[in-house]
Amino acid sequence: MVNPLSCSPAAFSSVRISTIPAFGTIMETVTQKELLERVKMQLASFLEDPQYQDQHSLHMEIIRTFGRVGPNAEPRFRDEFVLPHLHKLALANNSQTVESKRIDIATQLFEAYIISEEVMVNHFLPGLRCLRADMEQLSPEHEVILSSMIKECEIKVENRGMADAQGSMSIASSLVGEDAKTKFLSKMGQLTTSGAMLANVFQRKK
Repeated sequence: MVNPLSCSPAAFSSVRISTIPAFGTIMETVTQKELLERVKMQLASFLEDPQYQDQHSLHMEIIRTFGRVGPNAEPRFRDEFVLPHLHKLALANNSQTVESKRIDIATQLFEAYIISEEVMVNHFLPGLRCLRADMEQLSPEHEVILSSMIKECEIKVENRGMADAQGSMSIASSLVGEDAKTKFLSKMGQLTTSGAMLANVFQRKK
């Protein structure tokens, strides 16, 4: 067994990186608060300790692991730890002066944030369809936006067809076009900016 204290800095960094996928497996399969808290403390030390700020490979592995386990992690752990730290890493990357490292992190973050095709087909689209059924009665203007979003998502999935037999693969390639991203984000913006009006609709229905 390797003694970390006897390792060179590079070897010690490799040891740390090699532990991250194991922490990811714990995040995916464990719901015990005590164990998740220990994982959180260890990963937080990698992410927040100044001595690890320039550990590019370490951050790449953490983002890769977060993207893999995010959909399966305990919801509170995901919402209060995984997503906020992805946000911090994205914010820090805005100030990265080494272009190659900035591209690496940005690409890994993009893949981490994209919903897998399996989740899209089994959960995201069915959920949107249920939401559309409510909006038809509660807020017709939102129903139009949702219908357009659903249609675009269905086309993206359909266009992939049998090209990708692995349902867990990222659908980034089908959403990467600037036109598609702009339209999708524009629709999300319309939903967000009219949130107050929508809240009033639900309040009246109580």
